[in-house]
This record gives sequence, C-alpha cells and structure tokens, in this order.
Amino acid sequence: MSDFQDELRNDDGYENVVIIAIGQTNISSFNSNFCANSDLPLVMDQYPGLPIREQFSPYGQHKYLVILDYDGNMIGNVQLTSGVSFSSKEYIRSILENHYNQSILGDVNNDSTINIQDIILLVNLILVGDTQSNADMNSDGIVNVLDIIQVVNIILS
Repeated sequence: MSDFQDELRNDDGYENVVIIAIGQTNISSFNSNFCANSDLPLVMDQYPGLPIREQFSPYGQHKYLVILDYDGNMIGNVQLTSGVSFSSKEYIRSILENHYNQSILGDVNNDSTINIQDIILLVNLILVGDTQSNADMNSDGIVNVLDIIQVVNIILS
C-alpha cells in the first residue's frame, strides 16, 4: 500500500491522500509487518470489539479498503484479498478523480480564485507563524514575504 500511496502522490499528483491501516491489538505480527519499510500510519483497533471497523460495517472487514472524503463520509470501498490489483488501483483512482479537491498554489482561502483576499490571509498566516502548503509559493518550506510577492505577481499577470 505504501508504494501505491507514493504512486498516487508522485505519478498522479494527489498530494492530499493518506492511506491508514487499521490493525488489531491482538495481532502483533501483522502490525509489525505492515509498518516495515512503510511510512503509512497504523491505527490500533481494540480487540475483540473492533470499534473502528464497526463504524464502516459491512465494509470494515479484514482486507477491505474504505475510501472517505474530506468530511469523513464513505465514498467507496474495495476488497483487497491479494494486494492492490490493477483493477483495484483503477477503481480507487476513479473515486479520487470524482471527489478530489486539488488545491491551487496561491489560493490560500481555497475559493478557486487568487486575489487580494489570499494576500491578506497570507500576511495573517505569516504573522501567526502558520503554514499551509498552498501558501508556500516557492516550496521552500517557509511562508514569508517571498510568497506574498509571488501571489502579487500572479494577480498582476
């Protein structure tokens, strides 16, 4: 799954996608195997009740992938009995294509328009020391006056 998440991010451009595994507290071998060579987060579900899986019933069973939107609503599911097959990947990609909200670099308030409101919000972010990926115009990991200049240049062009 870690490789597939990398494909979604690097090959397909889906930056805001996270795959989270739900492990059982009574199966330590799965938990350590899943996390080996992976940056995917693992959430432990308390056995025997498995309350996290119960929330996604009937699709929260073993080897199911549940797809949630930004608000936590279930928008798809697929059973992965033998890993992530080509058809499973295509299904997941189709769900993402229909539901993914791509952030626009410089559109700090996410209204799909880059304007003075974004500059004002960007200044406020700088003053409070907050960072947002769509506010870091030059991708240097810091939101500062250089990012404001780039937003101004976008507006003027």
